[in-house]
Amino acid sequence: MKEIISYFLKIGLLGFGGPMAHIAMMDEELVEKRKWTSKEQFLEGLAVCQILPGPASTQLGIYLGYLRGGISGGLLAGFCFILPAFVIITFLSYLYFQYGTIPQMKGLLYGINAMVVALIGNSLYKMGKSSIKDRAGIGIMALSAAAIFLWKINLLVVLVAGGLAGISIYYQWPKTKKNYITLLPLALAEPTLWKLFAFFLKVGSFIYGGGLVIIPFIEQEIVEKLGWMTRQEFLAGLSFGQITPGPVVITSAFIGYKVFGVLGAAVAALGIFAPSFVFILIATPYLAKIREIPWVKGFLTGINAAVIGAILASVLQLIPTAIVDVWTLAIGIAGFVALWKYKVNSFYAIAASAVAGLGITYLFSL
Repeated sequence: MKEIISYFLKIGLLGFGGPMAHIAMMDEELVEKRKWTSKEQFLEGLAVCQILPGPASTQLGIYLGYLRGGISGGLLAGFCFILPAFVIITFLSYLYFQYGTIPQMKGLLYGINAMVVALIGNSLYKMGKSSIKDRAGIGIMALSAAAIFLWKINLLVVLVAGGLAGISIYYQWPKTKKNYITLLPLALAEPTLWKLFAFFLKVGSFIYGGGLVIIPFIEQEIVEKLGWMTRQEFLAGLSFGQITPGPVVITSAFIGYKVFGVLGAAVAALGIFAPSFVFILIATPYLAKIREIPWVKGFLTGINAAVIGAILASVLQLIPTAIVDVWTLAIGIAGFVALWKYKVNSFYAIAASAVAGLGITYLFSL
C-alpha cells in the first residue's frame, strides 16, 4: 500500500501532459520497471478504461492499483492520483477569484509539451512491439489511427470495431455466457451542493471520450445553460486544468469552487471521479475471470491493436501544437532518445524539459 500511495502521489504531483502522458508514464514505470502486470493485461485494462465513460488515465490508475492491492489498492491509487491536482487547482481557484490573475506558465508548457510527444511516442513503440504480432494487428492499428485522426470517428466506435474485428480474425466459435452488474447511486442534502454533485456525477457516468469530449460538454452546460460562470472564467479554469499535473477534468474543482467555495470544489471533484472508481472496481474482477474465454480473447486482441492506433492518432494530433519550432523539435528528439535508449525516468525527463522550456523562453524575452 505504501508503494501504491507513493507512486500515485508522485504522478499526481508531477504528471504533466494530460491523459496520454499519464498512460505512458504508468506503462514505463509500473509495467516496464516494477512489473506490476504484463503488457497484455495493461492494454486490456486500458481498453476497458477507454470504453467506459469518464477520465481514462484516472481509471487506469485505479485499475493498476486494484491489480496490485485489491479494492483498497484501487481506492488508494485513484485518491492519491487526484489529490495533488485537487489541492493545486483549489489553491489556484482561490488566487484567481480573489485577485483575478492567472499564473504565467507558458515557458513550462513550451518544453513539457515537446517532451510529452516523445514520452507517448516511446510508449507507443514499446506497446506496439510487444502486443502486435501479425499483419492483422498492424491493419487494425493503422485503420484505427486513420479513423480517429483523419476521419474523426468517435473513439468508442473505433475501439468496439477493433474488438469485433479481433473476434472475426482470432476467434474460433465455442459457446459461453456471462452476466454483468451495474452502478451505484449517491445523494446529497444541501440543494446547491446536490445540484453541483448531480451534474458532475452525470458527466462522470455518461460522457464518453475523455477530456477532449468532457470539457466542451461541461462548458456548454456550465456557461450557456446553468450560467454558473462566465466563458472567461471557464477558460481560466481550463488553463489551470492544463497546467496542473494529474487529470485534466480536475477543472471540475475550479467550477465547484466558484459555486460553493472549497466544499463545492470537493463535491464537484467527488461527483466527476466517483463513477470511475465504481466502474473499474466492478469491471476489473470480471475482466480477470473472462479474459481467457476464446471469443473475449479475440475481442481483446483486436481492441488492444485499436487502442495502440488511438494512441498513434493522439501523437499525430499533438505534434502541430507541441512541436512549434526548432527548439521544441530538439527537445522532443532528445527526450525520445533519452527515454528509449538510455531509459531515463519519465519524471526526470519532464522536469528537464520544463527547465529547458523556461530557459529558452527567458532568452527569447531578453
